[in-house]
Amino acid sequence: MTTDKKSLFETAYKEGRNFLLEHEALQIFEAAGVVFPPNKLTKDVDEAVAFAKKIGYPIVIKAMSPQILHKSDFKAVEIGITDEGALKAKYEAMKARLQKFALNGILVEKQVKKGIELFIGMNIDPTFGPVIAFGIGGTLIEAIRDVTFRLCPTTKERAQRMIDEIKTQKMLNGFRGLPPVDRDALAEMIVNVSKIADKYNNYIKEIDLNPVIANEDGIFGVDARIILKAKD
Repeated sequence: MTTDKKSLFETAYKEGRNFLLEHEALQIFEAAGVVFPPNKLTKDVDEAVAFAKKIGYPIVIKAMSPQILHKSDFKAVEIGITDEGALKAKYEAMKARLQKFALNGILVEKQVKKGIELFIGMNIDPTFGPVIAFGIGGTLIEAIRDVTFRLCPTTKERAQRMIDEIKTQKMLNGFRGLPPVDRDALAEMIVNVSKIADKYNNYIKEIDLNPVIANEDGIFGVDARIILKAKD
């Protein structure tokens, strides 16, 4: 992890934000080797259409605004867009629906295939400092609460033990006809997220990757959030 992205945090502080916009968070994750589907922040529908044509459908679009943290609360996400006509209609409808907000743009992202939904996160323990978490994610995260923890930064061996420790192992071993989760790639992602938390310890209060989707094509972050510490 060599690319330094401190300017993203400083920009957020200057704008009075305690979180990174998702397209900013993606720059942090991707610089650290955390895999996400192809994505691009677009400023208009023509740019969105051109990028969608390049990466292929289906796609997802998400509004990026410093006034919107939880996008689902504002209908700022559209999934399952399968053709150019639908993209144009949903893109323009989103801009109209959110016109009272300051929009930095709309993120266009390749929609990944269905798979096992996992969670990788980080928060600050008052005694031990940054702690990395892993478990079953998606809508089941609150219901199952099957999560393991390690100090940041962690190692690949410890990350592999984290994976082995969750109780719902059957979900990782080929659940409902899905292929087994690539545990090696998953451990690598856990390590890389823990390194982000350690490298930017002065800035980051919380990391939330939920869901991380494991499917036949690999392990992908799908929804990303970074919450910042209060500015000194």
